[in-house]
Amino acid sequence: MTARRAYLLGPVLALALLPSNLVAAAVPLLMAEWEAGAAAIGWVFSAYQVGYLIGVVFLLPLTDRVRTGLVITGCAVVTSAAFVAFPLLAHDVWSAVALRVLAGLGLAGIYLPGVRVVAGAVPAHRRGFAVGAYVSSFYLGTAVSLWLTGALLPHLGWRGAGLGMGVLAVLAIPIAWFATQSSGPPPGGRSRLDLTVVRVPGVLRVILGYTGHSWELYVSRGWLAAYLAAVMAAQGLDRTAATSAGSQWAALMSGLGTVGVWFGGWLSDRLGRARTALGVAVLSGLISLAFGFLGPGPWPILLGVGLLYGLAVSADSAIYSTAVTELVPPHRLGSAQALQALCGFGATVVAPVAAGAVLDLGLGWPGVFILAGVVGLGLAGALVPLARLPGKKLAGILQ
Repeated sequence: MTARRAYLLGPVLALALLPSNLVAAAVPLLMAEWEAGAAAIGWVFSAYQVGYLIGVVFLLPLTDRVRTGLVITGCAVVTSAAFVAFPLLAHDVWSAVALRVLAGLGLAGIYLPGVRVVAGAVPAHRRGFAVGAYVSSFYLGTAVSLWLTGALLPHLGWRGAGLGMGVLAVLAIPIAWFATQSSGPPPGGRSRLDLTVVRVPGVLRVILGYTGHSWELYVSRGWLAAYLAAVMAAQGLDRTAATSAGSQWAALMSGLGTVGVWFGGWLSDRLGRARTALGVAVLSGLISLAFGFLGPGPWPILLGVGLLYGLAVSADSAIYSTAVTELVPPHRLGSAQALQALCGFGATVVAPVAAGAVLDLGLGWPGVFILAGVVGLGLAGALVPLARLPGKKLAGILQ
C-alpha cells in the first residue's frame, strides 16, 4: 500500500470523530434536560470509551488474520450510523449510553488499525512523523467537533447539531473503502487476543505511559468545555451562551493537539520515542496540577496556559502508538494494539466519571485537573528506564 493512499485514512478518522464531542460540548444542556448529575453525564461521555474497549478485544486481534481495510470500512459504517441515531433516539442517560457504546465500538476498528496501515507504509526514519500526521486527525476531528457543536447549539439545539455532524460522518465510509483497496494481506497470526505479548521487552512500560497519557487527556477532553463554560457563566453569560462559548474556546485549546501530536512524533524520530514521551508527559502533568486554579484569575492567563496545555497533553500520543508497532512482530501486532487500547482507553472510561465525582463531592475544578496530573505523572514514571538508554539506541527495545 502506498503512503499517499494510507494518508487518506486521516480524513476518515477525522470525519468518524466529528460528532464525538457533542456530549462534552453540551454538558450543561444535557444535565438540565435529563435531570442528571455530573457523574451520570460522565458515564454518557465514557460510554464511547466502553464501546471502544469492547471493540478492541475482538477487532484489533482480528486484523492479524483479516484484511485491515475490511475492518476499517465496516467500522466506519457502524460508528456513523450510531452518531446519526444519537440525536434521534437518545432521550435519557441510558439510551444515550447505549448509542455511545455502539459509536465507540466502531471507532475501535478505525483508529489503531489505521495506525497499523500508516506505520507499515513508511520507512522507520519517517514513521513517527507519519503516524503523528495520522493521529493528529484524531485531535482535529475532536476539536472541530467541539467548535462546530458550540457554533450550532444556539441555532439548532444539541439534537440538530448532532444530526448534522452525524450526516457528515457518513462521508468516512466511501473514503475508507477507497483508501484501503490496496492494503496488503493479513500476516496470518491469531485472530484472538494474545496476552503474552506483554513479555516483549519494553511493551508494558510503553502501555503504562500511554495509560497515563490517556487518563490525563480524557479528564481534559470530558470536562474542559464545562470548566470554561463555568468561567463564562461566572462572568455573567446565560447557560446557553456560556455553553456555546466554552465549547468553542475548548475547541481552540484542544485543536492545538493537532499540531502537538505531529510535533511530538517528529521529535521522537530525532530524540527517541521514550525520551520524548517522558519529557512531554512531565510538562503536561505539571500544567494539569495548576490549571484548575486559574478560573477566577485573568482570562488572558487562563487562555495562554490552556493553549499550551492543549499542545502538551496531546504531543506524546503518536509516540506510544508508533513505539508499539516497532516493538512487536507483525503477526502479534493486533494483540499488542488491543492491550494498549484496553489499558489506555480503560483509563478513559474511568477518568471522566472520576472527575465528575470530584465535582459532585465539592472539590471543584482544581480537584478535577489535579486528578488528571497526578495519575499522568505517576504512570509516566514507567518510561524512565527506557529514557535512560543511551542516545536513540533502543534497537530491539524502542526505535
